[in-house]
Order: sequence, then C-alpha cells, then structure tokens
Amino acid sequence: RMSKKNIMSVIVPVFEVEEGEASLNYGLGTTTGNLDVALEKFSRLLPKLVSLAAEEKALRLMAVEIERTRRRVNALEHVLIPSFQETIRYITMKLDEQERATLSRLMRIKEIVRSH
Repeated sequence: RMSKKNIMSVIVPVFEVEEGEASLNYGLGTTTGNLDVALEKFSRLLPKLVSLAAEEKALRLMAVEIERTRRRVNALEHVLIPSFQETIRYITMKLDEQERATLSRLMRIKEIVRSH
C-alpha cells in the first residue's frame, strides 16, 4: 500500500507491505528445501527493501528540492539583492541631491527676501 507524506514541503512516498500468507505455487516434491528457506528469507527481507526504496526516493526528491532552493538563494544573493542595493543607493543619492537643491533654493530665497 502506498501513501504520501509531507516532509519540509516535499511530498514523498510511503510504502507499506501488507503481510499475508504466501501461497506456494510450486510443487513440494520437485523442489528442494532451500527454496522454502530462500522464500522465507525473501519474505522477511521484502518490507526492509520496500522501506529502503521509499527512503531512497524521499532522499532523491529532497535533493532535487534542495538544489532548486540553492539556485533560488544564489539568484537572490548574486542578482536580486545587489540590484536592490544599487537601486537603494541611486534613490538615496537622488534624494540627497534634491535635499541639497531645496536647501540652496531656500537660502537663495532668504537672501532675496533680506535684500528687499
């Protein structure tokens, strides 16, 4: 039986092996006892194999998501943030220029008012 689980926003599969009585589809007289032993060991190993496969799939899915996130972080660090910082510097410079221009105009107006 398969279900899904959310791990850190990554949907990963969860498999459960339903254990039941296995029917023997071979002739007991024509096979050795080794086949019975092998089937028993396989039936004990199967849930572990399924669990391992599910964990491996989850790790692969999470690795893909981590790589995608790493690319986004790099884009932020190397493209967007420097661009925003440059924009902030430009806006700050323009505001400082406007403030100086306004101050100059006010001083000029005061000078004109005093001279009259």
